Amino acid sequence: MDVPTAPAGYTRLIMKSRFGAGRDFTVLEPETEAEVYVVDGKIGIRPKADILDASGTIVATARGEMLAFPKRIEISDADGHPLAYLHAKPFSFVKDKIEVTLEGGKSLLMEGNLIEKDYSLKDEHGHVMVQITQKWMAVRDRYTLDVADGFAVPIALALTWSIDRWIERD
Repeated sequence: MDVPTAPAGYTRLIMKSRFGAGRDFTVLEPETEAEVYVVDGKIGIRPKADILDASGTIVATARGEMLAFPKRIEISDADGHPLAYLHAKPFSFVKDKIEVTLEGGKSLLMEGNLIEKDYSLKDEHGHVMVQITQKWMAVRDRYTLDVADGFAVPIALALTWSIDRWIERD
């Protein structure tokens, strides 16, 4: 893959769509194309995705409440303890901002062009925690994720899947 290296202080990952009804993804290390995670999505009224590490162990889960008002997605660890929540303002037709609340109350803001799938997750000081962009390849799509050192990669993957499902459902 011809993917430039990540900026200093970030880890770059490639999240490639796999054929499947639940929006499954394989997460690759860009230089070796080694599979480091799998995002196993499931569809339904309450869409869900399990984030699995290279050994197949669930490390995080994203579960949506798409019929709730406003829509909400919860991200939890393998034991079911909440890690983060995504929620958007009701009656917002242009989805360019989605609030993310980490367990413990820290607020982050996902903003950018969500329809074109080019956005970033920023902390309260404007520091980019995760930069997510999508590049189209033939029939399948992929995301490039730059995850700041110290930010949990499984949460970043769950957020990416969540936004993908959120936008696809709208």
